[in-house]
Amino acid sequence: MLTTNIPKLGVPGDDFAWLQDEVRRLLAACRIEAHDGTVLYTPDAGRHYGALWTRDFCCMVEGAPRLIPTEHIAAGIDYLLHRQREDGALPDRVEPDGTPIYCAGPPHAPLGEKPPTDNPQLLVKLVGEYFALTTDFAFVEARLEALWRALESLPRSADGAVYIDPAAPHAGYGFTDTVAKTGAEWFSTLLLWEAWQVLGKIARRLEDHERAHEAYEQADRVHRTFPQFWDDEFGMVRAATYECRQYDLWGGAYAVRIGAVGSKQRHAIAQFLVDLHPHWALRGHVRHLVAGQYWERRLLPVPHDTYQNGGYWAVPTGWVARCLLSAGHGDLAHGLVRDLLAEFRHNGVHEWIGQAERALPGYVAGAALLLDAVKAEQAGHG
Repeated sequence: MLTTNIPKLGVPGDDFAWLQDEVRRLLAACRIEAHDGTVLYTPDAGRHYGALWTRDFCCMVEGAPRLIPTEHIAAGIDYLLHRQREDGALPDRVEPDGTPIYCAGPPHAPLGEKPPTDNPQLLVKLVGEYFALTTDFAFVEARLEALWRALESLPRSADGAVYIDPAAPHAGYGFTDTVAKTGAEWFSTLLLWEAWQVLGKIARRLEDHERAHEAYEQADRVHRTFPQFWDDEFGMVRAATYECRQYDLWGGAYAVRIGAVGSKQRHAIAQFLVDLHPHWALRGHVRHLVAGQYWERRLLPVPHDTYQNGGYWAVPTGWVARCLLSAGHGDLAHGLVRDLLAEFRHNGVHEWIGQAERALPGYVAGAALLLDAVKAEQAGHG
């Protein structure tokens, strides 16, 4: 994840210690061994998902980089990257027997004919995290070309945004992979900007100045597509430009988190969240859309108020809290984190929750990403 000056939220030392221990426990419980001995970090401690998912592994490493052995991170990167297709596409997940699955959904009923539009960016981010931990120049240099091809494999509009054809919809950003967002897709485009920035920094450290310059130019090109997603009247980004042109709460908060928007937009996004707070938060978890709204088009039937169509998730809570804090809404930001920690401590970590249900216990990404957003308060400080 790109480094920004957005502060972390202070939490009581006992809460921080508990969260760190819980993430460590979940990381140990989610591990399985692949056919070749590679340690795979599956999305949940119950191993419901049972494979190495590019997206979830990235969340774990970003959230808790020092709780995962660096040799496991490197091996996981290669377990994914070695299954890159000739066209540059990367797998959504790889099974323990080594079988790569490129499209979202079950292999017998994929959600569209193309892969989700976030896996290349997420693998670049994984390599960036590994490099930050190890400064292993040889490792990243040997994989730079493959990462470049992966980013270039993404479907793009003429102006450079990640694009999904309305006539042939498929999964976009993976945490909404059941949703048929079409036209230019915001979250994947945002991740593409971030990934080119990461590749540029890596290339510069490798003293590959030509590659670095090209990567930064690509990032600038992607950034110039951002205005088409912005709704100036309401102060929030839209999830897509054709179908599902709905306000993307996760996408707005993440844009602030990685410094992709300026001060005016940062404050507008935070104000949107403040004004509608009761309509997107539940026990510290965050909805994709404001309550009462559901995705316009879906690739798979998902009942209202469940999963990706109205469920509340912990994955974006840290992004939202830091967005609020950065714009001066510290009370709401700290309250959101307190609520989530209380829910975790009393009822456990789940993939998503609803008013009367909790789904998939032991979901690692939600806890790991919260850990990335907080720090232990110093003794004597509130």
